[in-house]
Amino acid sequence: MIANQVRDIHIPLGDLPYLHQDATVREAFDLLHRQHTSGGWRYRHLMVFDADETLVGIISLRDLIRALMPPYLKTNLNSMYSGPLPDDAALSLIWQESFQSQCQYLAEAKVSKYMATVLDTVQIDAPLTRAAYLLVAHRVDMLPVLEGERVVGIVRIVDIFNQAAEKVLHGC
Repeated sequence: MIANQVRDIHIPLGDLPYLHQDATVREAFDLLHRQHTSGGWRYRHLMVFDADETLVGIISLRDLIRALMPPYLKTNLNSMYSGPLPDDAALSLIWQESFQSQCQYLAEAKVSKYMATVLDTVQIDAPLTRAAYLLVAHRVDMLPVLEGERVVGIVRIVDIFNQAAEKVLHGC
């Protein structure tokens, strides 16, 4: 069966790894690393909640690696520039020298400092095309799914891709 609504393919909140906003970067690395070593690469993001269980952000594998980077390598990461930065090879070699100490220093930092804000959400009864549009427009790989005002899970671009692949490949 081909899904038509977000409800048909969303991953329920109870199945997802998540953290409190006061968790450390070490805890985020630990949770994602354990997820990946025990069950493959199913999740690449952690949802971050506050004490009131309100979703306040998302932290991804990319966010965690970016957190380890020294400021001189982060300068153009958010721009739309494509291709290597001038002297990026030399700068990344300098980073290599401080990588171990940067990892140790950052381990106790709060994830809230490095998480991304939630750009958008999608309602559970929305059509998949709405979720697909938001994922592409915001250049993200997952969206929180809401039922009313309450977070009930996520929808991932890979799951929407799989639905589209069925239509493209088999015309179902």
